[in-house]
Amino acid sequence: MFEELTTLNARPALYAQVTTPELWTDPHISARMLAAHLDPEADLASYRAEYLDQVLDWIIDRFDVRAGLRVADFGCGPGLCTTRLARAGASVTGLDLSSRSLGHATRLARASELSVRYLRQDYLTYRDTARYDLILMVMRDYCALPPDGRRALLCTVREHLDPGGAFVFDVDSAAAFAEVREQALYAPGLMDGFWSDRPYFGFLNTYRYARERVSLDKYEIFEADRRRTFCNWVRHFTPEELTAELAEAGFADVDVLGDLTGTPYDSEAPRFAAVVRV
Repeated sequence: MFEELTTLNARPALYAQVTTPELWTDPHISARMLAAHLDPEADLASYRAEYLDQVLDWIIDRFDVRAGLRVADFGCGPGLCTTRLARAGASVTGLDLSSRSLGHATRLARASELSVRYLRQDYLTYRDTARYDLILMVMRDYCALPPDGRRALLCTVREHLDPGGAFVFDVDSAAAFAEVREQALYAPGLMDGFWSDRPYFGFLNTYRYARERVSLDKYEIFEADRRRTFCNWVRHFTPEELTAELAEAGFADVDVLGDLTGTPYDSEAPRFAAVVRV
């Protein structure tokens, strides 16, 4: 048992295991994620409704969202942003891995008599003849990607963004990384049954990778007949680091903002946003 617990608590190599897609494709977990998306008071999967309304007000105003504007939402979830943008008149495409979330988004658009194109696609490998004036990625998804994933994403953006178009997204900040503390937790049914609809034991380890400014929440879930690992990696950026990474991908025109409501950059805030143009 001591050896097993030692192995269980050993620090993984940086980005040794990436499990992000499973959060959106596992039937039970995707149902819990959808519930979190739709909870207006929660910040787990989508921003709280009040803040998201402010985000969309700013996006619609800043980018003159109207009839004829072509918009893609990468990681659109249950359509909280796409529905509002379509209502403003834009031609909207939403991409997501979760068929459950896309089903909700489709029903929401239909109920509102809106035409939104939804694709069950991984935005890292998405390729289409469509071109967009505006591409969104909300809720700091960029930071959950490993370096090769971020490069793949930026390649997708470049291929699908029309000249003069904008890529708008937000990231976790260096100030947020300073607040991360390493920990080890254990509980039966960890996170109130989030990880399975069957009995399980859950172990959570949080690790800091200071040189790379990366944090990891590693969940080990033990059921009677299986063991699963879920890794939530988060890269925390300074504006200089993010700008340099974008420049390497060919994006030289970068406007750093405080968040997706257009506020000024604040070095003490837990996140910031970027508007990138080709």
